[in-house]
Amino acid sequence: MQRYIQYMYSYPHKTAYRPLEGISVKDYLRSLVGTRDNGLYFHIPFCEGKCGYCNLFSVTGQSENRMADYLNAMERQARQYSDLWKSSAEGVPPVFSDFTVGGGTPLLLSPKQLVRMFELAGQYFAFAKDLFTVVETSPNQTTREKLQIVKQFGTSRVSIGVQSFQEEELRTLHRCHTAARAKQALAWIKEAEFPCVNLDLIYGIPGQTPASLEESIKQALEFVPDEIFAYPLYVKEGVWLKNKAAIEEIDEELAGQEYELLRDMLREHGYRQDSMRRFVKKKVKKQDAWKECGFGNTVSIGCGGRSYIKDLHFCTPYAVQQPSCRSILQKYIENPLDWDFFVGYVLSFEEQRRRYVIKHLFFGAGLHKRAYHERFGAKPQEHFPILSDWIQAGYMRDAGGYLGVTEKGMAFSDALGPMLISEEVRGRMKSWREAR
Repeated sequence: MQRYIQYMYSYPHKTAYRPLEGISVKDYLRSLVGTRDNGLYFHIPFCEGKCGYCNLFSVTGQSENRMADYLNAMERQARQYSDLWKSSAEGVPPVFSDFTVGGGTPLLLSPKQLVRMFELAGQYFAFAKDLFTVVETSPNQTTREKLQIVKQFGTSRVSIGVQSFQEEELRTLHRCHTAARAKQALAWIKEAEFPCVNLDLIYGIPGQTPASLEESIKQALEFVPDEIFAYPLYVKEGVWLKNKAAIEEIDEELAGQEYELLRDMLREHGYRQDSMRRFVKKKVKKQDAWKECGFGNTVSIGCGGRSYIKDLHFCTPYAVQQPSCRSILQKYIENPLDWDFFVGYVLSFEEQRRRYVIKHLFFGAGLHKRAYHERFGAKPQEHFPILSDWIQAGYMRDAGGYLGVTEKGMAFSDALGPMLISEEVRGRMKSWREAR
């Protein structure tokens, strides 16, 4: 079976989104009044350069003034959302328990702009006392001054994209930093003593060998990160590696060997594997109680971030190529409150079931059978007979009230997950690709 097909970090994918017709985004936002335990996401789409594998919404070559214009637009959007909640009958804004600043590269903002970004979050949104804040960064943009600002605003977790400590591999990935710069950034992060530090690595890089990957892992472990996320290299349509380097797809055999090497090595060094990608230092407390996910509300501010409210997923249009990204960015800056600009997807009951299974099965304890039955009125295998096939094939186990992936199933998560995509979503994704 083909091992690397698609990373299922969310469902459905943005390429399945379409213009929202007959849907009032404002009404969905108003439905959040008085709710708690919501997520807030700020998308900062600016990058120093476009990584060779990146198919996220990001733009390069933007001036400080341009980024200031973007923050102005973010503030107008945040103020509009805040005013909507204040004008409701109850007038009680939603409370956000986690706040993520992603991109792009958020720390590409100047120190002054970084302070302004955090301050506008505090001005327009209500946060829980135990707020968990996550900030993403890259080596070249990580400075002592900016880390002090991030720490000042109570950041709980810093995630840095290193990808490799081998210079040739960094050049292959079209990364802008050097291994030495990554080590300096990590030293400053460690010095700042954040509660949680995550480090990203990539395997399956052309020219990478098990020996070079092992060396990168050793160098990563020198900084004792609390978490390591290890990603297989995907080369999707529109990215630099496909367009310029003519790399078509991952070397399945090599990537599989490197995944197993990485998994075994991190386990030996005291890391617990919570998903195919996530490895957590065992000193970090494992969540004692199983927690449902996939139905929480997330509000995104900025161009490129997506919001999830009840059965509605929405965002500004998705693009990969720079001309399209810049055009979308310009439209957002001119009018961040253009409700007709949003695209999205309203999940049917069937699609909600699919999302629920995908969001639980490949992570942590797995899919809680009783919780699924209580929410959807049937056993998981009754809606998805393929789960029984996976148990027979050794990809899944049925034990302790949970359906979860085995070690074999964990390794094949990126092959199993896509099998749960509905025909409607699959068709929309295909038509989006063909239109590009």
